Amino acid sequence: MKKEIVSLVLSLASFQLFAQGYCIGDTVVFTEPAHPVAYDDVVYKTAPQIDEWFFNVPDNIRLRVYYPTDLPAAERRPLVVLIHGGYFIWGSYLDFDGLAKSLAEKGFVAATVGYRLCNRTDCVLARATNYPCNVSWPYSFVPTAYVAAVDVHDGIRWLQERAATYHIDPEKIIVGGHSAGAYTALNVAFMDQNEVQQVIPSAGVSGKYLGEPLDPVTGIRACIPMAGAILDLDWIGTKEITEQGIAVGIVHGTNDGVVAYDSGPPVPCCQTYGGIVYGGCGIAKHIRALGGSYYMLTGKGYGHDIGEPAWADELAVQLPAFIIRTVVCGKPIEKHSIHERIPPLPLCPNNTPNLPAPPVCDLGTTTPPIVTPTHELHLAYSNHQLPLSVYPSVTNGSIHIEALTPEANTTWLLTAMSMDGRVVFRGQLPLNGITTVELTDAPPGVYGLFFQPAKSGKSGVVRVVKAR
Repeated sequence: MKKEIVSLVLSLASFQLFAQGYCIGDTVVFTEPAHPVAYDDVVYKTAPQIDEWFFNVPDNIRLRVYYPTDLPAAERRPLVVLIHGGYFIWGSYLDFDGLAKSLAEKGFVAATVGYRLCNRTDCVLARATNYPCNVSWPYSFVPTAYVAAVDVHDGIRWLQERAATYHIDPEKIIVGGHSAGAYTALNVAFMDQNEVQQVIPSAGVSGKYLGEPLDPVTGIRACIPMAGAILDLDWIGTKEITEQGIAVGIVHGTNDGVVAYDSGPPVPCCQTYGGIVYGGCGIAKHIRALGGSYYMLTGKGYGHDIGEPAWADELAVQLPAFIIRTVVCGKPIEKHSIHERIPPLPLCPNNTPNLPAPPVCDLGTTTPPIVTPTHELHLAYSNHQLPLSVYPSVTNGSIHIEALTPEANTTWLLTAMSMDGRVVFRGQLPLNGITTVELTDAPPGVYGLFFQPAKSGKSGVVRVVKAR
């Protein structure tokens, strides 16, 4: 099938056309709230179980990928990778199943990616007794966190290799997670082999599970840690923040007794761990100092659970808005929004121990959340009398026009009109299979594309929404 490109140069203001949504100033407009979706559930990797025994027990590691089923064959969308929490001893790759499906309905591709859990003796006892405070930090928690990053990189790579199947744009990856999944998301986005070997010298070098080297993927454009932390702020460097332009959307409650909101010992309510980790506030201040893009969502008075209804409802809107702004629209962000819980939760359950909550992060002026109206118009309306399919590209602001019958492969007279009746373009459009119209200059708004065959046949109008 022959593909031609026709340029329509209009002497008006520039705009950007995006499928999923668009950005006007600080406002993000959602345009695709209800795609039909399907999913595949697969074993993407088999690797040795994490334990201290001398025999190898294989661990089958799964992922589930949700994708819109109504996209044109060549369409590519950002991939959102979600990683579950559970202290690296609990949890399932399906814990984010609902959010993944919701994101796919908004036009993203979303995957819940599993990783190997710790099955060392201390981890097994902690899981059986529901008491994680005695899991060994240096011998179980941190090594398992390394293995989780190795596994998730491999899961993302598995998906990138099947980009055409699932409509994935392999250069627009967003990685996010909760708790241990947030540790993992940060490690996937920012940790390299040399850095982790300063903490675990054998990482990637030797051992049944630690001997597997870190093989980072490319294409990560945003990281969303929810109630998580990083072992070393220097792992978040200028290379990732300013050169690669990775934006970070941070979700953290001030009264989180499992992962410190700013910085502090791992699991502060346990009071059994030494050392320091850096939570959401510390990460945001570090990225701000580097001049990077960040959106800090502080849950004042909230704890470790991001599933409380009011908090979860806010995140269900703000997180995709952050992705559209930073990854789809490519716009920087520097924002700190506060959502308050009244009454506040105690830092530790039953106030045992009775620890004070830290103050709200000082990032300068706080701002309202991202404004997110829903656009009632789809990006294109088909006229069923026309033997044409008209659909937009999410990646470059083009409109694809495809002949649905052999007779439609002809020259069409195309007139583009604004809703106030102004003709902004009139000209010939030779069509042979698929033609891409490059709309390089035009203001945002709703336009009618009037198609008329140059010789004879049915004519009609397709309405499109053009956005900055």
